[in-house]
Amino acid sequence: LTAICSTALSSLIAGITVIFAVSLSWVVVSALKQFLTSKTAAFARIVIAVGLVGIATMLFSIIFKDIIESIGIYLPLISMTTAVLVSVDDIMVEKPLNVLLFGSVISSVAAGFLFMVGFLKEFLGMGSIFGLDIYTKIFTPVEFFKTPAGALLIGAALTVLYNTLVKFTEKRGAK
Repeated sequence: LTAICSTALSSLIAGITVIFAVSLSWVVVSALKQFLTSKTAAFARIVIAVGLVGIATMLFSIIFKDIIESIGIYLPLISMTTAVLVSVDDIMVEKPLNVLLFGSVISSVAAGFLFMVGFLKEFLGMGSIFGLDIYTKIFTPVEFFKTPAGALLIGAALTVLYNTLVKFTEKRGAK
């Protein structure tokens, strides 16, 4: 999805959709845990997440029709992937409110990463943020960052930055 979302706005819409679908699908599965086994809960989470993505896509398409047309087909994929990240046992044991909080945090991290990549992709590749020209009159944007390969490079750089910060804070905490 990072390769498909070419602007900060499309990344933001995709991220909000993921948060909505994943969080609510986990809550519904947690509420239905008495009717589900650990094997059927994962499947139920995927089906519910995809259904919720469909609802969110329909709602967003009212306002952001062009953006949804460009990323809409990929939204169920990211929601399905995020929905199955946590083992079923964790969700089946917890109360629905705890599951909602946990699902919101997990999906918010994924949405935040997606937004940062889209933001940097638009800034570096187009010289704008949310469609507003930032620096194209002074510098030429680097077209490479508009491509899927540019998005992967940005994602890799953000991952390296995150890992470096984690290692740095761990070293400082050990002293």
